[in-house]
Amino acid sequence: MTMHAVPASDRADLAAFLGRERARVDAALDALVPGLAARAPAPLAEPILYALGTPGKRLRPVLCVTAWSVVRPGPVPDAVYHLACALEIIHTYSLVHDDLPCMDDDDLRRGRPTVHVAFSPRAALLAGAALIPAAVRVLDDAARELGAGAALRGRLAAELCDAAGANGMVGGQQLDLEGEAGTVVDGAGLERIHRAKTGALLAASLRIGALAAGADDGVLRGLTVYGRELGLAFQIVDDVLDVTQADAVLGKTAGKDASTGKATYPSIFGLERARQMARERVDRAVDALAGARIPSPELRALAAYVLERDR
Repeated sequence: MTMHAVPASDRADLAAFLGRERARVDAALDALVPGLAARAPAPLAEPILYALGTPGKRLRPVLCVTAWSVVRPGPVPDAVYHLACALEIIHTYSLVHDDLPCMDDDDLRRGRPTVHVAFSPRAALLAGAALIPAAVRVLDDAARELGAGAALRGRLAAELCDAAGANGMVGGQQLDLEGEAGTVVDGAGLERIHRAKTGALLAASLRIGALAAGADDGVLRGLTVYGRELGLAFQIVDDVLDVTQADAVLGKTAGKDASTGKATYPSIFGLERARQMARERVDRAVDALAGARIPSPELRALAAYVLERDR
């Protein structure tokens, strides 16, 4: 996949940028995770540690930190990475629950057995549930460390909860399950599912980083549109990869969407049109940055990464 909106020069240093940022996110997670499990009974602490200990793309926390840097260029405090970890913790909970037998019933995630396979469905259910309040606590503690007052801390928590709840990820999952159960899903319905299930948390990642840094309304609007369009592009690419890649590359079960009869962009629009739609969404995301006068080669390069990734 290639596109015209992101210059090759913006992508040249992407690997180094992602490597550096992922390392800082992982270091922040390593510092936070033991405390999240410390007071839990051992049968609960073990699946929590297992879920959070799995390597990942860390796209959501990287977006959060990058949005902070848009507003406040320069060295990024450790507390911003702690703030960003709240997004990764919520994302991890969603993966744990998404893989459950009563949901997508998957045995492989990020190259290793899913939590319910490694432990039990009951342990996975409880571990995922425990991660939700843990994420809010991490978010609030980090915001306090950054000097945020009560009003801003409340707004940040609301952003996280809205993206993760019935208007976001959980609501999108419900609509997705209805499609698997036989409800006819057309293109508009598929977009509605994924704006909630995938796009909401991606957009919230940017909004939380920008709000914590004190962004004005214009920058916030531009980042929000960028995040929503990037979220759709991410999901379309996910659907394409499910058709075109193998388990070993994806780190999860390939072909699962087709085997369950799930509506996807390739199943509705065809593979080539789905690829084109992903490019169009990334172009819209990059155009939103330009419209808001956000000069961020990192965000443009992250858009290219979402489009060109192979897993």
